[in-house]
Amino acid sequence: MTNYPYMVSNNKISQIFDTLNTAAKPDKFTNNVLHNLGYRSTNDRAFITLLKKLNFLNSDSSPTSNYDYLKDSTKSKKIIANQIRELYSEMFSINENMNDASDDEIKGAISRITGKEEKDVKRIFSTFKMLCNYADFSDAKIIDNNGDSESQSEQISPFQQPSLGINTTPETSKLTTDFHYNIQIHLPATTDVTVYNAIFKSIKENLL
Repeated sequence: MTNYPYMVSNNKISQIFDTLNTAAKPDKFTNNVLHNLGYRSTNDRAFITLLKKLNFLNSDSSPTSNYDYLKDSTKSKKIIANQIRELYSEMFSINENMNDASDDEIKGAISRITGKEEKDVKRIFSTFKMLCNYADFSDAKIIDNNGDSESQSEQISPFQQPSLGINTTPETSKLTTDFHYNIQIHLPATTDVTVYNAIFKSIKENLL
């Protein structure tokens, strides 16, 4: 069974994320770091586990490459949405818009996936809802554990990689490659028109 994280004091989730946006990036995100940021309750420590599950911290509490996005106010909520989709992938496989699903549907999915008792389901649900309410799903992308992104829409997002000439179409979902060659011909400086005629004749016979 899947084991989703939760915070008892989940009402602080958005507040802590806002704090991280302006706080210095630590070498390791420890309880002392959280304490120095002003979150001193023992219940607040569960936020560190949440950051690990969302792949913002490694197992040793050092920041991952995704953590840097939390420092950018224009992208932080989008990266959080990405990581929510990654962490709760089983739930989003049931409903790709699980973040907008009804409370009953969300709780039902959590119960089936985790097999937890009602008390834990409610806590997981509350944490999930607080995360989703804070995140921006308007143009979410899936970012893997190495920080690479894969587009889920045709819209350009801050995480989309530049095009390499490989086009995708929603009708076929197949990859096609088109190669275009630009040939430059430097003509010699001459007043003899027969030279030009010979060059263009050769192009026609050999290239066209």
